[in-house]
Amino acid sequence: MEEYIRNITEQIRCVRARESVAKELSDHILDQAEAYEEQGEGHDEAVRRAVCEMGDPVEVGVELDRIHRPQMDVKLIVMVLVFSIAGLCIQYIIGGYSNSMVNDSRVFLSQFGSQIVVLLMSFGVMSGIYFLDYSFMGRYAERIYWVMTVLFLMIKINGREVNGRIPLLLMLVYLYLPVYAGILYQLRGRGCGAVMRGMGIVFLTAVITYYCSSTLHAALAVYGMQIVLLILAVYKGWFAVNKRDTVIVIVTVLVILPLTFGLFSLLNDPSQQFKLHRIDAWLHPEKSPYEAGYTYLWIRDMLAQAKLIGSSGSFPYDGIVWTPGLDPFIMLEIICTFGILAGTLVMLAFAMVIIHAFRVVRRQKNQLGFMVAAACFMVLLDNCVEGILINTGYYPVTSLQMPFLSSGVGATTTYAVLIGLLLSIYRNEKIITDYVVTSRPIWRLRVKFEKR
Repeated sequence: MEEYIRNITEQIRCVRARESVAKELSDHILDQAEAYEEQGEGHDEAVRRAVCEMGDPVEVGVELDRIHRPQMDVKLIVMVLVFSIAGLCIQYIIGGYSNSMVNDSRVFLSQFGSQIVVLLMSFGVMSGIYFLDYSFMGRYAERIYWVMTVLFLMIKINGREVNGRIPLLLMLVYLYLPVYAGILYQLRGRGCGAVMRGMGIVFLTAVITYYCSSTLHAALAVYGMQIVLLILAVYKGWFAVNKRDTVIVIVTVLVILPLTFGLFSLLNDPSQQFKLHRIDAWLHPEKSPYEAGYTYLWIRDMLAQAKLIGSSGSFPYDGIVWTPGLDPFIMLEIICTFGILAGTLVMLAFAMVIIHAFRVVRRQKNQLGFMVAAACFMVLLDNCVEGILINTGYYPVTSLQMPFLSSGVGATTTYAVLIGLLLSIYRNEKIITDYVVTSRPIWRLRVKFEKR
């Protein structure tokens, strides 16, 4: 049987696929041999008969080679390249127009040139992640988590702040999501203790995210998406626990109790009343048209003046210098500069990327691939949906960046890593299995370039 399997796997050009294919073939042959043994045949004869029924090893190996090989997600690659270049051009046009009003074109051109360099670097990061075997996330996730945390804290302590925040960290903290998916994968097969540990990491990550990003919004977003990942892991049977009862505990401890405490503090703590005032200004901006409600009334006014095609003549941020990576109203600027149709096309571009990412998630049979892809998908979905809602006045204004339209090292690198992971998962979909992830030594980490 060993020689037969070896003859098959030698026909498979992708070396990384051979181990999992050999395991599947061995299991299949032994299962069939066991059935023959139940019919009264001896073990050796049963195995020989099962092997003979498999067919010619060369033909079987050639057929398996057609299946188990790296695959390229051409659609996503093309979308990323086209949308990234289009986003860069949009930022150039809008940023140049805004800065020309204050005679600061030299500063703008310097910023724009830097963004071109950052974008090229992000393509390098995305390509590196694409060719890197993503299964390292299932073996090194906890180590990566602590390395990231130390790095973020160092940037927080030594970084340059803009308006009380460090722009580099506003998006980098979202990289905790795919790493958390890997940590949950490492906790597979354990009991209640693993679930409790996963819940503890959710709390810890929220605290670190809030401290590093200085934004409650980022902390709550990462917190909520981690809860979704934990519940997904429970429902997929990763832990030896009662699924229904465990989900009830997770929701109670991580959602209901913090929400109750937060509402109580919000309603009874005088120092928190400004938050209620902000919420009221969002819901009823006409009550404070010259204070907290001004921004929302301004958004309504800009949208009301927007044309179907072409500039409305009322440019947002009139007289304010364009700051790379810190423009929460980039979508509104697109609508006011190019028209409602252009804004709609941008939203359709976001929808195309999100739907494609969701399809990558759905088709994953590998559990680690499914969870990491789900984490990347949720970040993209969250940023796109919230960005659109903020720019249309249907969500409280906060510091948020959007794929392809946000500049700066933090945002560009974060999206490059997320999309690179999706590409890597798609590439290795028919190569990497859970057996391969768990059977490899913990210390091995390889980057291999293979012919298709």
